[in-house]
Amino acid sequence: MPNRIAASLTALFIVTTPALSIASDGWYDTYEAARNAAENRDLPLLIHFHASYCGPCRQMSSQVFSSREVQQQLREGLAAVEVDVSRDPSLAAQFGASTIPRDVVVYRDGTTETLSVGFKSILAYMSLLREVAARGAKSSVPHIVEASKIIGLEGFCPVRLLRDRKWVSGHEDFASTYRGITYFFSTEELQQMFLKAPSDYAPQNLGCDPIVLLADDRAVTGKIRFGAFFDDRLYLFSSQENRARFKQSPLKYTRIRHAIGLDELTGQRYN
Repeated sequence: MPNRIAASLTALFIVTTPALSIASDGWYDTYEAARNAAENRDLPLLIHFHASYCGPCRQMSSQVFSSREVQQQLREGLAAVEVDVSRDPSLAAQFGASTIPRDVVVYRDGTTETLSVGFKSILAYMSLLREVAARGAKSSVPHIVEASKIIGLEGFCPVRLLRDRKWVSGHEDFASTYRGITYFFSTEELQQMFLKAPSDYAPQNLGCDPIVLLADDRAVTGKIRFGAFFDDRLYLFSSQENRARFKQSPLKYTRIRHAIGLDELTGQRYN
């Protein structure tokens, strides 16, 4: 009988331990715990990179993360963790956290985005958390589809475009959907390459014009004839003028990633 009780207590501890890894302030204790929670509960993973020597980081800790509203929102629809870049430089390098404070999110479909850099107010950070949770609820793993509603890159193969800088038509037999947009590929091999890292090949920001996103906070789709590559990523623009502005100072428009849903797109919905 004592052995049975001991076995039952052990089993109970194993089941409940993951729940104890989240602190009262809404953050998971470790990156591994947050990542496991995100995988097990099918949630987006939010990583807040900071350091003790960083003034804006300390300001966010005292003014923003101490808010009960923020702490509650951290528990709603996402798994969040704080990472000190001085203690875990390899993880910071993995996610490109060269400047802090910085918030990076990894969605269920594998998309990784930098959502903010620098200090954010309570209201701004609450909005960011809600956007992450809302998009996380909609996202799904890329999959092959039989029919498409939105065709990416007007049917041209994104892998050939990024790898070879060539406009090669794809085939409906090799079609995959990523973030609600269907892309065609010229071969099955290239399709599989895309599925391993879709965010590397798909146009950034769902193909929306980054100039309009930053200036007006509107998701206006760009056109493939106004495309440009920067840092081995494809950006689409709604006009030649916007593409020229982007080329003058690309870092201004690329350092912040935007969480965009298909329902937010305006303008021509076909990239």
